[in-house]
Amino acid sequence: MEESFKSKKETNEYVTQELERKRKNSNRRKARLYRKVYLQEWTRFVTITYADELHTEDSFREKLRNTLKHLVSRKGWKYIGVFERSPENKRLHFHGIFYIPQMIGELVEAKDYSTKTKRMQVTNQNTHFLKYFGRNDFHEIGRNEEITMSVRYLMKYIEKSNERLIFGGKLPTYFEADIDDVDVICKMGNGDKKLLLFDNFTLWLDWCLVGKVSRETIKQMPKAN
Repeated sequence: MEESFKSKKETNEYVTQELERKRKNSNRRKARLYRKVYLQEWTRFVTITYADELHTEDSFREKLRNTLKHLVSRKGWKYIGVFERSPENKRLHFHGIFYIPQMIGELVEAKDYSTKTKRMQVTNQNTHFLKYFGRNDFHEIGRNEEITMSVRYLMKYIEKSNERLIFGGKLPTYFEADIDDVDVICKMGNGDKKLLLFDNFTLWLDWCLVGKVSRETIKQMPKAN
């Protein structure tokens, strides 16, 4: 790169600026992801691996994305996921967190050997995905701690493999509400455009009382990106 700059100092400054830009962009993407995640309901952490007799890597990517697209539009599914390779044999598979209001196929318990833990494990395999893709696990999640762990799992693979997250369904980033001044601790950020609120702030919609902030009251608020 030094040939493109007048001096080594300019080269170092450019590299430093680019690294800082990438770091900030990465932090923004993470923040946006967490906002989307915690504004939705999630029911399953899903892992899907393709069988050699059914797919190649390319057909697996294409067929799975197309299947998920149809499930979003026809069954109301939502998901955030990533394709990644296993550390042991570099085999491509898919991880994602899902909201599944209407399941297709059946869930059946299956025992198989985990190359990661080196022991037998019990999985909840979906018969539809087993038939058309291969081994899978539809692990039930519900608590905030499980959702946080699932998102961290996805982020780990994004950072080490540079794979892009793929999204499906309506996944807004924010909810809209009117806020009373008594719930504002202080203003912050550039131009005081952000508000730091008390944990138990009250939600108002067109200045009609909705209630204290909670998962139930947030569902009633309009959403935005």
